[in-house]
Order: sequence, then C-alpha cells, then structure tokens
Amino acid sequence: MKAAVLRTLPATRLEITELPDPDVPPGSVLVQMSACGVCGTDLHIMSGESYRPELPFVLGHEPVGTVIAAAPGVDDAVVGRRVAAAIFTGCGACRPCRSGDERLCERGARVTGVLGPWGGFAGYLVLAADHLVEVPGALSDVTAASLIDAGATAHNAARVVLAAGRPGSAAMAVAGAGPLGLLVAELLRAEGFRPLLIEPSALRREAAVALGLAAVASVDQAGDLLEVIVDCAGVPEAVAPMLGRLTAGGLYVVVGYSVVPELDLAAVSRRELTIRGIRSGSRADLAGILSLAAAGTIRTPACQTWPLAGINDALAALRAGAVAGKAVILSGPGTA
Repeated sequence: MKAAVLRTLPATRLEITELPDPDVPPGSVLVQMSACGVCGTDLHIMSGESYRPELPFVLGHEPVGTVIAAAPGVDDAVVGRRVAAAIFTGCGACRPCRSGDERLCERGARVTGVLGPWGGFAGYLVLAADHLVEVPGALSDVTAASLIDAGATAHNAARVVLAAGRPGSAAMAVAGAGPLGLLVAELLRAEGFRPLLIEPSALRREAAVALGLAAVASVDQAGDLLEVIVDCAGVPEAVAPMLGRLTAGGLYVVVGYSVVPELDLAAVSRRELTIRGIRSGSRADLAGILSLAAAGTIRTPACQTWPLAGINDALAALRAGAVAGKAVILSGPGTA
C-alpha cells in the first residue's frame, strides 16, 4: 500500500512510499481508506513538540474508510460499512477505562495515528472492531473526516459548557476559529447561544463571518466581561488576558493547551473562576457530532483536499496559515 511515513523527528516532510499491506489481528478489521483529516497535532508531532511515536510511523488520526475484511470472530456484517474511528486504546484496568473512558487512561492511552497504532495517511488502516463508528449516509467522506477529532472534541467541550447551566443570554467567546473553534461555536449556536470567535487570522475570521458567526481579532475587542471562554487556540501569551476577561464565577474551558511559563492564579482565586480541561472526545461524542452534521443541525468547516501524494503540500499550507478550514487527505482508489 502507499503511505506517508514519518522517518525522523523533528521533520518537515513525510516520505511517500510503498509498504506491505497490514495484517489483521484478532478483534480487528481492515479499512480501505477514503479520507483522513490533518490535525494541528500532526504538525506538533512532526516538529518534535508533542507525542513521540516509535519510528517509522504513519500519522493520521481522523480516518474515514470502508471495512473490506474482518478477522475471524468479528461479525462479518461490518464488512462494507463506511466507518470512522474512536482512536483511544487504554489499559482496560484503571478506573477511567473500566468506566468506558479510555481517553483518560491512568497508564497512558495509545492513540491511533498518534502514539502506538499506525494511522490513516495510507491506503489501508487496521482498526479494533469495537472502535468503529458508522458514518451517516448524508455525510461525504471528506466532511466526515473533518469531524473525527475536531468534531468529537468540540462536542465534548460544548457538553461541558451546557452542563454549567448558563442562561442563553450568557456572554461566551471561543478562542480560535480553526475547525475546532468553528465547531464549538456551531454547537453552542445550535443551543441558542451567540458565541463570539476570537481569531487573529483575517482568513479564518472571514470564514467565520461567512457562516454568520461574530468574530474579532483579539480578546481586547470582546467588549463586556465574559461568562465563558472556550480556549481552542492554545496560545500561551493569551491565557492570562483571557482569564482576566472573565466575570466572577466564570468558566474557562481548556481545549487547545499550551505551556504557560508564568501564570498568576490570583485572578482565578479572587473571582472564583473554574478551569476545566478537555481531552478530545469519547466514542459517543464522535457519534453525536456526526449525527448533528448529517441532520444539518450544525454547519461544518470548509475543506480543502489533497491526494496522499500531495500531503507535504497540505502540511506546508497549514504551516503557512493558508487553510481557512480543514485540510483533508484523499487516499482512496485513483487519488494517489
């Protein structure tokens, strides 16, 4: 099969090469890839600033494809289905894993296409049969791929905000108008809120405004104090100013994370702020966002596509800030 392989760290390019077709171990299925989204995490891994998988490695944790084979013992009815994937595999023994939330495995979850199992920047992908999430027929491969990680994460973040019980008139902002931020804003809009997007990129602000969402360049332009900020940007120097813009009892949801060298927590204590972390989303979050998108309840980010052989062009465009929405790699027949 053709694959884009990470050979060294740090790296700016992936090697397009031929690899043996993968084996299908017990409990697994073989998926013929159609599309795979490119995430900011892929760029962070390649730069050596994030997870460090054992090399060589195939990235790509936002896969969509069709099951073409199942290992013995796996229900053959799954063959022929178009699927996405829940990407976390935990130890199975710790408290979060026993409760069904492998994302938070206390021993460190493996993540398909990130750390451990190879990912979807290839012609074929092996997935655990119990990790499959069926893609609704109303969604294209490309649209579905744009939702696998960003969508599941946004769904999880929006659930946290909704659980806080804020009134529909609450002043809310979402930092970052990339695919993740846009989806969080769409989910909140669908629940009757009017979130403000904070995005320094004019290209991404224009994309947000084209969807009818309000957007400003910085938190200083947000106007009155905010009750909720969902930080999808992960910009270290923006954390303190955003905490400073929250009203007493405000909620700060950390989705895009960063290392903040110095942070005075006096503002958190004196105004009794709540800081809540988000790590991706569960299988239920992924199924939920796919269903909402298929029903037209939320609008999805615009997508730009590249063939697998052009993945390095996609990576360069993302690094240059030239992609307003989601970058998606096509790896089905005829796209190499």
